[in-house]
Amino acid sequence: MLDSCRALERAGKATVTYLTVDKYGMVDPDAVRNAITDKTVLISIMYANNEVGTIHPIREIGRIAKERGIIFHCDGVQAIGKIPVDVERDGIDLLAMSGHKLYGPKGVGALYVPSQGAARAADSDYRRRRP
Repeated sequence: MLDSCRALERAGKATVTYLTVDKYGMVDPDAVRNAITDKTVLISIMYANNEVGTIHPIREIGRIAKERGIIFHCDGVQAIGKIPVDVERDGIDLLAMSGHKLYGPKGVGALYVPSQGAARAADSDYRRRRP
């Protein structure tokens, strides 16, 4: 995720806000809330950290995204198949997965896009009609 964000920044296609984590590697939902600006279009976070095992407060961050009308992407690679993940309950619009974590071949991935998430992601006017 970080490499993609940095590439978008270098290309002048996006401004990215990077949040710090606590000593356990957890992002604070209030920090997410406070980082949102009127230009924020996407929140992207790992569901679970692959290095220290931290499971982020995804449901709370999903609520924040929904309240502000922001698309919520979650990197679920480390979580899928290990802990319960429910895109509707957690408010996830886009969920990335990797095949090799589910006994599939390396190099195969998937992006889950619920029908509502697809409509939101494809709707360039969505931000102007925030609930």
